[in-house]
Amino acid sequence: MIPAKISTKERILNESRRLFFEKGYETTSIQDILSALDIAKGTFYHHFQSKEELLEEIAVQFAKEAHAAMQEEIGDLGEGSGLEKIRQALIVARNWKKGKSEEIRFLTESLFSASNLQLRDKIRRKSVDLSFPLFVSLIVEGQKDGSLKSELRADHLTSIIFDLSDDLGEKVAFYLLGRSKESETEVYELMTSYHKTIEGLLGSPEGGLDYFSREDWSELVLLFKGGAAPAPSLEPLPLVANAG
Repeated sequence: MIPAKISTKERILNESRRLFFEKGYETTSIQDILSALDIAKGTFYHHFQSKEELLEEIAVQFAKEAHAAMQEEIGDLGEGSGLEKIRQALIVARNWKKGKSEEIRFLTESLFSASNLQLRDKIRRKSVDLSFPLFVSLIVEGQKDGSLKSELRADHLTSIIFDLSDDLGEKVAFYLLGRSKESETEVYELMTSYHKTIEGLLGSPEGGLDYFSREDWSELVLLFKGGAAPAPSLEPLPLVANAG
């Protein structure tokens, strides 16, 4: 079978992703991308208006890849409860991120720079649009099968949970980037507090979403900061731990 031809846009995305990862977003110029691909400036601007737009598309690609992995795993669970499917989706998302820790670190460093505040918000909205229907459907399923006791509307619950997740994600990111005064232990305690809050909102049994251990958090911190990668854990992260 003859391989499908890669479009010019895909070539730009793939090469930019590689260069951003190797050199850093801030230090990679559009000229670096043009030189690596041996294309004209006009060809680049035919597909992307700026380097920021390129980073946006790369970040959205990451979100789509993680979302696809979660959907595939949920489909394999068959008759599992809504709560079980949420837990398994989170395990998949966590392990997917661990497998791409260096690229996730590059994205976090890039998107949490002061100059990319608006871009980060734009990417967040696109990621929410992608994941929102999935989590609404899983909460509805959990309410119907009794694994989640909350009587609040599933879309309202999802909105609240995503807002909490985004707030915590920012705090975790600032810690991982060395911009927080809190200690590793304090951030872990904050994460577990958010986790308990979300369990309560969903009406999950106590521990139904599972707490991850202090050791798991330390491994993730080490991985993000460039330490040796630990073996993938079978235990899920808290529902809201989406930045590590």
